[in-house]
Amino acid sequence: MTTTTCIPETKAAAPRQRRKGPGTTIAWLAVSLLLLWAAAGVFLYVAPASDAPKHADVLFVLGPPDSRMTYAERLMDQGYAGTLAVSVPLDKRGLPSLALCNERRTYRIICFHPEPFTTQGEARALQSLSQENGWKSADVLTAQFHITRARVIVQRCYEGDLSMVAFQQKLPLVSFTKPEASWVYQYAYQTAAFVKVALREGC
Repeated sequence: MTTTTCIPETKAAAPRQRRKGPGTTIAWLAVSLLLLWAAAGVFLYVAPASDAPKHADVLFVLGPPDSRMTYAERLMDQGYAGTLAVSVPLDKRGLPSLALCNERRTYRIICFHPEPFTTQGEARALQSLSQENGWKSADVLTAQFHITRARVIVQRCYEGDLSMVAFQQKLPLVSFTKPEASWVYQYAYQTAAFVKVALREGC
């Protein structure tokens, strides 16, 4: 007699799925926020909304007076304004550190040092100088990564017709020799400064 023995089949155990720990979730959240911040920065700092220069009573240059001055002088030579006002730091003698302040042009040049030497100080100076000189309109020139924040601050102080003109400054992503002249630095600095603006109201 032949007998057969049936051995019941055993199902292979399903592989265990790894559970995502809180560290993984936090990492993904951090990466997502970083990408969102980078994307938002394109519209706030890299290619922000700005105005074309137009004929105004003054071309008002926010500091520091760096390579943007070449663009400012070009606009003045094209007759966009009768007065060039430039925010400048002071040297050790307490005098304006920009050579242009002592030069003669076909247009009027005003060099001033705001107190405090910040965008808010410059905005207050614009309103004050406008009242003193009877200016009704201003082209305000600054670097493109600064223009969105500067617009908010200047509009809080200045009551005249305003155009915010962007100087397209080329920056590397990172700079170890001059960190402030890099996109990484400007993203961080401008964002922190935006928080400060949001917490402070008025001029």
